[in-house]
Amino acid sequence: MKLIALAAAAALSLTTYATQAQAATLSGIFEVQVVNFNAGGSGKGARANRENFDARFAAANDTHKDTFVYNGALDFFVDNFPRDLDLETISDFLGSLSAGTVSGLDAGVAGLRLSNPKFQTTTLFSFTEVYANAFDTSVTHDDGFTIYDDGEELIGFANPTGVRTTPKTGTINFTGGEFNLIYAAANGNPSKLFVEGDGVPAVPLPASALLLMGAMGGFGVAARRKARKAA
Repeated sequence: MKLIALAAAAALSLTTYATQAQAATLSGIFEVQVVNFNAGGSGKGARANRENFDARFAAANDTHKDTFVYNGALDFFVDNFPRDLDLETISDFLGSLSAGTVSGLDAGVAGLRLSNPKFQTTTLFSFTEVYANAFDTSVTHDDGFTIYDDGEELIGFANPTGVRTTPKTGTINFTGGEFNLIYAAANGNPSKLFVEGDGVPAVPLPASALLLMGAMGGFGVAARRKARKAA
């Protein structure tokens, strides 16, 4: 009986592990803004929130900020090896783990150092996508992040000193609509961002397609009028 109980417990443990391992990574076609700056030795200066991001982005010149598109999963990781060299770039971070693609990122900005210790060189990212559904999410991260749900702050966490998952138990409920995540790569590596969630992107018909459909509709009306006159 004891062996059977142990076997059952092991099976349950494996099932639980498999369920956790299969958690979906949040994916989409994200509008990304990035700004690289010196936080002045202050963790507060590197805060990953909308207020700090907007102020830093507005103050930076074009050689240290950009807006581009990232198509893929929010799953990035740069480790701290060789220890404390921190030579990795913004491009290295974006291409570190996921199979995503980057479009429109300036080569000069892509080549900037991601961060270094003592809150000097810091990079803030803003990822934005619109989702058609509500979903539960959690974030594994090193350094801070904030999630906004249609412009309202859903959860924020200041700069941690190591990789952790927020929340420690449970999940964060995103209600659908505009998802915006601000992430800080600060105080050197490791730099980790992994976001879970079964988000279904809401993909609106491009304006160019709407214009084309309108034009085609106009041609159809003209053709029907011509046919009636001919009859």
